[in-house]
Amino acid sequence: MKKGLRLRNLVAGALTVSFLLAAGGGIPSSPVQAASEKATFKDTIPAWAKSSVETAVQAGILSGYPDGTFKPNNPITRAELLKVMALTFDLKVNTATSGAWYLPYKQALMDAKIYMANDYTGDINKSVTRNEMAKLAIRGAKAEYRGKFMTAAELMFRAVNAGLLGRTGTNADTIDTAGTTTRAQAAVLITRLLQLQNGGTLPVDKGASSAAEIAWHRHNMITMFNQNDLVPLPYTKNIDSTYDVVIEQLIILDPGDSTGYYSEYTNQVNNWELSGKKVSANDGYLFAYKLKGVSKVADSTKAKYIRSSFYMLNEGPSAGFYIPRKYVYDNSLTDKKGLYQNNATFRLNKVGASGYDFYYSFVDKDFIQSQIQTYGALPIHLEKYAKQMDKTTQFYLTEVKDRQWIK
Repeated sequence: MKKGLRLRNLVAGALTVSFLLAAGGGIPSSPVQAASEKATFKDTIPAWAKSSVETAVQAGILSGYPDGTFKPNNPITRAELLKVMALTFDLKVNTATSGAWYLPYKQALMDAKIYMANDYTGDINKSVTRNEMAKLAIRGAKAEYRGKFMTAAELMFRAVNAGLLGRTGTNADTIDTAGTTTRAQAAVLITRLLQLQNGGTLPVDKGASSAAEIAWHRHNMITMFNQNDLVPLPYTKNIDSTYDVVIEQLIILDPGDSTGYYSEYTNQVNNWELSGKKVSANDGYLFAYKLKGVSKVADSTKAKYIRSSFYMLNEGPSAGFYIPRKYVYDNSLTDKKGLYQNNATFRLNKVGASGYDFYYSFVDKDFIQSQIQTYGALPIHLEKYAKQMDKTTQFYLTEVKDRQWIK
């Protein structure tokens, strides 16, 4: 049965279901069960998953336990997910083969190039992780990824960026790649996959997309500007004869998005400025460069501020960014989680000594859009701090370039 017909039958309430998934307790070798037109269970289904559970059950992809419960918080195993994905993608499955009950579903996914060697390693009955789930989901949803080798980090980003997965916690960066998947979460994924197969579109959780992209690329330019021409990060740039700076991450934030990536930092800022004028948080993007300084000399008389290694060249309105005081650390150059400022000088008293900091630039959104329209993409144009503006001191992180500034 084609998926479009399946969903039309669901709407009409006329579908006969012939498969049972009993997560957590294993799946019988020859499950045959008819489902009612409306999924009703003795236990409570979370409101955010209720309609998805009903759709997945009536489609024959999930079902309840013999005692009449659904157990939405029970985890799904790797073996069970193989069956779920084969049914969701309406694959031809030869259940007449011998061996473990899940093998026909695994083979069907392999034939479709949705499951690839080493997708799972170890115990097949182990609870499936969100990263393992993302691999099968995105390959099944997008034909261009089938049979193609991609890292787990890229597959997770593609799944999140397609709207299949989102955040799992209160912070915008929480995607929990190693976390397990519950039956309720699986039901939501199933309905999203069915929607895509029937020509629908899905909203993308941009906070989660940024988190997944940064885990993959160390930047989120694809999420924010649909652009992927950045130099590979980390990127080392010599600043002067005494030290190098390593750009470890470039994080672009939208302070106007109160639920966006790292919004827990930007939501605490009340005063925003562009070129000396007060503006709203929605008027600009915040570029946050995570930096690592590396000393090339052993000279105790020399010291630098790592965040003053370079600045971002912009012809349009821009300004610095003052992170809330509780994220400013004195007398420390250690690497910390999230956004912060290390308010200490980098002492160059040992070759190879290192320290961390962030450099921030708040840039006008209209100017950024004009740059994209003019050059086809956004140039990331930087200038070594306190240097003469010429071709030897300016550098780019992107392939696309704007004009050189020369005094």
